[in-house]
Amino acid sequence: MNNPAKLRKSIRAHRRALSKQQKRRNSLAACRHFINTLALIRCKKIALYLAADSELDPQPLLKKLLRLNKTIYLPILRPANVNALWFSEYRINDPLRSNRYGILEPNYKLRKPIPTWGLDLIVMPLVAFSNDGTRLGMGGGYYDRTLSYQSTRLSWIKPKLVGYAHECQRTHALPKRHWDIPLHAIITEQGYQSFID
Repeated sequence: MNNPAKLRKSIRAHRRALSKQQKRRNSLAACRHFINTLALIRCKKIALYLAADSELDPQPLLKKLLRLNKTIYLPILRPANVNALWFSEYRINDPLRSNRYGILEPNYKLRKPIPTWGLDLIVMPLVAFSNDGTRLGMGGGYYDRTLSYQSTRLSWIKPKLVGYAHECQRTHALPKRHWDIPLHAIITEQGYQSFID
């Protein structure tokens, strides 16, 4: 399907149709796959997201990583309407507030955001992904704009970009646009797949 809007609608409907129990099982299985991937668990500064719209929920992973003494960061919509993200450290009892899309995020005034390249790993939400690491997001371009500096470097390795999704979000191919930033890997309930050698 070459129409991103139709593809988003179709996959989001499929994702929403998963039962609550299936979503929970998928979340726990993906967490186990993450923890069993040595290259990922070695990372210290890890950005996650808070699930919305039936996305694969990283809450079990967040709790596990905090127990492993990892520093967790969450995305924040930049306040100056530039359609890009900041990442601020999150601790378990920190207050959260709704952004303009109703998604919970930390208060950036509580802890100063860090530069994206200061992170070791970003666990990214998505609507769809393909077998070559192409990611289709919600359509706002927030992650692509935030990570655009990576497209100008041939050997930039930080942060590693890992998609986190239900297996039903996999598609054979996605159209690639010049601004798309590819994933280094994907984790679903079925396992870990690297897209780089």
